[in-house]
Amino acid sequence: MKALLAGVASVLLLTSMVASVDANNVPDWVKNNAGWWAEGQIDDTAFVSGVQYMIENGIINVPSTTRSSGTSDAIPSWVKNNAGWWADGTLTENEFVNALQYLIKMGIMKVSASAVSDDGASKSQYQAAPKETTKPQSSGDANLDEMLAQCQGGENKREIRECEKTIKEEYKLTTYMNDGEKYQLGNVAIYYVADWKEETRKGVKEYNNIAYTATGQALLNLQILVQNTGTSNETLMCTSPSICNYAVWDGGKKWVNSGSDFTSGNIVLKPGQAKFANILWGPAIGYGSYENFEYDSGKDYYLRISEPFGKLDLPLNLVVVP
Repeated sequence: MKALLAGVASVLLLTSMVASVDANNVPDWVKNNAGWWAEGQIDDTAFVSGVQYMIENGIINVPSTTRSSGTSDAIPSWVKNNAGWWADGTLTENEFVNALQYLIKMGIMKVSASAVSDDGASKSQYQAAPKETTKPQSSGDANLDEMLAQCQGGENKREIRECEKTIKEEYKLTTYMNDGEKYQLGNVAIYYVADWKEETRKGVKEYNNIAYTATGQALLNLQILVQNTGTSNETLMCTSPSICNYAVWDGGKKWVNSGSDFTSGNIVLKPGQAKFANILWGPAIGYGSYENFEYDSGKDYYLRISEPFGKLDLPLNLVVVP
């Protein structure tokens, strides 16, 4: 029944939108926020104002959307259902972003013309990716390209993609470990690289530095690598921005995050397993009683970790990037 309703909702969306989209880069922590909203942990006003802020500041990019002459104040139940189903993996990111477009179209979510283009001239990160070609694309890293070349002997495109995915994940883990500072908390090793840059086919992704939005809001997109060095499972906890074992500390003030990719509020590590954890500090977007994150170049900032398996103030060594 859920799949059937989702399909109907998708048809309704696609008939009312200017263009359908292929969403590839919605930040993972937004999925957690959508799940909290669907479960009633966040009210409608907080969710809409929060997502509106992220669209205005380029954290989420939504493509061309025509505003309707008619408006509405009520969020249809299927929009919230879609958010919950996207959070649990039933729906695609494409369908979730289409739901955001519906809110903009009906005037429920109000964003500036510069944030959402009406003429489609500005490309969005959600527009469809170019069609696949038989010629492999460069990853931007010569060493990685050499390793990926061995995948070209695969029997079909799916096998090639799976081979490339495995190699990329292992390569990123190894590179981060080699470049990072290691901190041992009980049976969990934590690796951190300040001003981390990841080469991708679509450009460079940056983490662990300070960037500013067009409105002057400081953003810290944090990425750490965690590895279980013990013999039993270990769990990292961050159930919501206001209930989380990870905060930024400037020596006098603790800053609560704006979102994370801790699925269902935790990251479970099996013995020997390593995973990346991503947490964003930025605007106070209504998911807890806290303030906009502020950066002062005259202060030192730390990731304050307070887990059952250990406590640590990890120096972030932040720099400002364009």
